[in-house]
Parts: sequence; structure tokens; C-alpha cells
Amino acid sequence: MSRARVASLLPSLLLAAGCSREAPTREAPDADLAAAPGAAAFDAGAPPAAQGPARVRLIDPGKEPRETLRYTWRAGQHERLTMELRTAAATESAGTATPEIALPPVRIGVAIDPRSVSPGGELAYAWRVVSTQVTAAAGAAEPMADGMRAEVGAVEHLAGTATVNALGLTTSLFVDPASLPEAGTGGSGQMIEQVRQTLHDLAPPFPDEPVGRGARWEKLSRLSSKDARLSQTDSFTLLELGKTGGTIDDVLAQTAPSQPLATPGTPGAQARMDSMLASGDGKTTFDRSRLAPQTRFEGTTTMVVSSNAPPDGLVRRTMILHVGITLTGSIVGGSEAGP
Repeated sequence: MSRARVASLLPSLLLAAGCSREAPTREAPDADLAAAPGAAAFDAGAPPAAQGPARVRLIDPGKEPRETLRYTWRAGQHERLTMELRTAAATESAGTATPEIALPPVRIGVAIDPRSVSPGGELAYAWRVVSTQVTAAAGAAEPMADGMRAEVGAVEHLAGTATVNALGLTTSLFVDPASLPEAGTGGSGQMIEQVRQTLHDLAPPFPDEPVGRGARWEKLSRLSSKDARLSQTDSFTLLELGKTGGTIDDVLAQTAPSQPLATPGTPGAQARMDSMLASGDGKTTFDRSRLAPQTRFEGTTTMVVSSNAPPDGLVRRTMILHVGITLTGSIVGGSEAGP
């Protein structure tokens, strides 16, 4: 589920906003995931980017009656996705803790233009960012707001194409290189990654097998970029199921091994993520004919980072981030969502 990615991306946004120095986040298969149909490596440094679906495993089929869940995409049914990010962060270093502060809330609108549906049920669509907004948080330092605006400004013209199969798993996602900002003018690039990842995991995934109310399944992912690597498990529970849609609970867990981190804009600096643990819970209402669901997610990320840069020398920080994400999907007219 896309909302989970923010848990791993926000430390990078803190860096861009002037609140810290480090960065994580997205997908590279290991030996286990490489065996999954359609699995593909993702080169974070090569726009446009493409990647295959993660692995979905059924744990409990749930109560009778059961049915096989599949999306029935509709070509030409234009959609609008609105993504809202709310984050508060606190840090501790050398036994001194800073009060929790709120980062400026972010709101991004994405137009989704379905182009075709294959005989096998795979949807091909175009997408583009149509609106962005950063709201200054009460009490937040102006450099934080400026840093967040730089991050969000990098996605103002972002656009591309994607395909998603009938199980809700993205089989390809491309960012148009012409829609990317010029080098050095778009912040750290992590908000670009956030938009791409949100689209990559937008639809709740379904298992192959028939399921009923109370069914449980999990999605296993390996996430990576040029900055960091982590593992993620989404555990889904089918709470309600109707004729056209239903409601799913998603419990997230992310972990990362100790690894070096990038320190853009800080020559000679060295940084390492000593540990990272993220968890969260989301509720999603889906419609089997639509790509963009209705989702609310709340999560917490705890990351321990060591950095070594003049004049401070070696510094060890613990960062705690509380994240709230709301995804709202709606159907719009063709003239509003089209390119």
C-alpha cells in the first residue's frame, strides 16, 4: 500500500526541510521475490523507471461465501487522486530531546487517464500531477516550509504512464523524463519518488485464491533507491465485501539493515542508518472498477542515524516521525483529467 512508503521517505524530507541530515527508500528483489511472476529490478537512477509486482501470499481464505477478487477496469473512466501528507517529527541526540514539530502539510492532485484494458484484464493508463500545495505549519521554522516547497515543486509537472493487472499489482510504471525538473532545482527528489511509489501501489492487491469476509493475506516487498534499502510486509484483512467493492485493513511493518546514507549538499560528510523500524495501520475502501481508493493511514517511524561532518564530528541521532496519509479517489470528466 502506497501510504506505507511515506514512513521511509519522510526522513529524506526532513533533510530537505533543514530538520536533519539523512535520507532513505524503494524496490529491489531478493532471491525470494525474484521468483515472483513479473518481478523486476528497479534502477533508481534511471528515469523513466519500471518495476514489477511484489509477492502476495494468502494466509486465511476467510468465511464462506468466498469469491475470486479481480478488478474490472474501465477504459476512459477518468479519475483524480488527491494525496495529503501530515507529519510530525522529534529528534534526540546526546541525551537531549527536541520537542515534536509538525512539518508543513502537503497536498498533491494526480489525474489518472485510463487508456485501454487488455483481454487479460490489465489496465494501461497515463497520469500527471495537476495540483500541489504546501501549507505552512503553525510554529514551523521558515526553512522547513521552504525546504518542503522545494520538494513539492519538483513534482509540479511530473507525468508518465503505467500498467496494472487485474489483481491490483503494477506491472510497469514510467516517469516521462521531460516532466522531471532540471538537475539541482528540485530538492532531494524524494517527493518525486513518493508520487511514483504511491501510484505503484495505489490499488489494494488481491490474492489469486477465492476469499470471503475475514480473509487475510500479505504482500512482501523489498524497497530501495540510490539512498537506502528496506524490507516491507503489508498484512491485509478483508473487513467487508459487497457487490462492487469492500473495505480492507492494512497493517504495515518495515525494517532496514545498517547501511550508509547519502549526504547531498554536504561535501565530506558521512552518514549511516544504524537501524530503522516503521509500523502503521491503514483502512482502505475500494471499488473494483476504479484504480484510486479511499485510504486513511497512520504510522510511526523510528530511525537511528550516525553522521560525521565538521565541525560537529561524530553525532548519533534518533528520529521519530508520526505520519498521517489520506488518499482520496474520485471520478471526473474527461476534460478535467485528460492530458
